[in-house]
Amino acid sequence: MKRFGPKDECYAVLYNAKDAPYIEKLTMKDPNYLYSTFQEKYNDHLGLSEFIAIAKADDIVTFPGLSYCMQLILGSQTVRFNFMCAGSSGTIADPFKQTLYSEAASRINMTTSGTIARLTGPDAMQYIGNFPASFQTITVKESCINTTSVPNTGILLNRNMFSSSDIVHVSGGTAFTLGSRISFVGLP
Repeated sequence: MKRFGPKDECYAVLYNAKDAPYIEKLTMKDPNYLYSTFQEKYNDHLGLSEFIAIAKADDIVTFPGLSYCMQLILGSQTVRFNFMCAGSSGTIADPFKQTLYSEAASRINMTTSGTIARLTGPDAMQYIGNFPASFQTITVKESCINTTSVPNTGILLNRNMFSSSDIVHVSGGTAFTLGSRISFVGLP
């Protein structure tokens, strides 16, 4: 599926709490620039001046998530994927599982603390969720995009696992952003 079907690329970025207003402003003003900065900083592994840590995942779009996307297109469903979720389990992704293995106690609504945008026509979507400094202490090892605000419910669009590295958020000291770009058209 990853070669010919949907591809999901996700970044987890940790930064000082004092930088959160700047990241939030950049998310609203130019989310493409922000996401490109994540890619650049991850590839350079240097110059993390505004970022404390960055992790990348290339994982899966779930089968129920794809089915739900088709229902959205056909109009038989109307509830959109608005919530970014974070979890702390390093268990390998499963394309049928509809919960994170160890989800945080709350989710971030990307319509109020982040952004959701269509890219390059109808074939790609970009989701950015900004988690405030007040968010619970967590070692972020997994993430997903979901339809509901209640943990362990709803439809997961994707599941990402930061297997090579993770980020450690400490409540009150740091904030973090999860950014996911999903391309629905694969290369032949």
